[in-house]
Amino acid sequence: MPSVLESIFVIVACGECLVGVLANGFITLVHCTACVMTRRVTSVDFILTGLAISRIATLFTLITLNFFVFFNFKKNSISNSMFLEAIWSLSNCSSAWFGSCLSIYYFLKIANFSHPVFLWLKRRVNKVVLRMLMGCWLLSLFITLPMAERMTKIKIVSIDSENKTITPNNLGFKTLKFSTLILSITGGLVPFALSLISCFLLVLSLWRHTQKMHLKVTGSRDPSTEAHRKAMIAIVSFLFLFVLYNLGIIIAGLNLSMFSSKLLAMFLLIVISIYPMTHSVILILGHSKLRQAYLRILGKLTDCLKVPRKV
Repeated sequence: MPSVLESIFVIVACGECLVGVLANGFITLVHCTACVMTRRVTSVDFILTGLAISRIATLFTLITLNFFVFFNFKKNSISNSMFLEAIWSLSNCSSAWFGSCLSIYYFLKIANFSHPVFLWLKRRVNKVVLRMLMGCWLLSLFITLPMAERMTKIKIVSIDSENKTITPNNLGFKTLKFSTLILSITGGLVPFALSLISCFLLVLSLWRHTQKMHLKVTGSRDPSTEAHRKAMIAIVSFLFLFVLYNLGIIIAGLNLSMFSSKLLAMFLLIVISIYPMTHSVILILGHSKLRQAYLRILGKLTDCLKVPRKV
């Protein structure tokens, strides 16, 4: 029988996932509608749509895994659990790379540098980002497939250990879990590094631009400064939430290997769900097209909920 605290954890985690699915579904709907109406797809629309779809897949797997942990499914759910973890691994890597490409896109579009390499990349930003996404997708597959195989082995060994046919504390089993954890961290290490570099260079570009504006004795609220600041909010929030997300994954891996605490696993699902939900909400509020669409929908909902006054 689940405790009250476990019930609260599962409700909070499912609520986070539901909000995240709605936010990412809204991003996908807005960009797909714009694509159908204009019959053209920009790089940023493609990146945001891919990011939203990968996060929807991540959130659905997190919701399902949350119920697996809550109801303590074991043998009957083991094949489904392995299938969900494979989907989660692929969507997790895809989300990290789409987020990294979004950071690079903002950097190339907004930053101002006179270096020839930067100017060459800035002129070809659409081709650079799309080619990078294709390469990253292939890299994600190379990382995801071995990790899914190791997760399958861990599940099989876990079942056998319950039947007392194998000891989960042996060296081979611990090595298997540790290698899976390393693969999971490695999948997000490179995109995180690229986003961090983009953030640093964007800060440097903003600082140089601010110095020029002070020398010209003009206001700091010019369009370039505002674009720098909005891009900084998107990238810094991505980096912070991505670190929190991966810390949750690391601790979840350690919990799987050492503690096997059900309560800790459910709490970590809450922590992990913060990233795909919160960053998407920040993107909606910071992106002009998404914000305007959100305000239009909110206005229509407000009008529908208004109760007509009696004369």
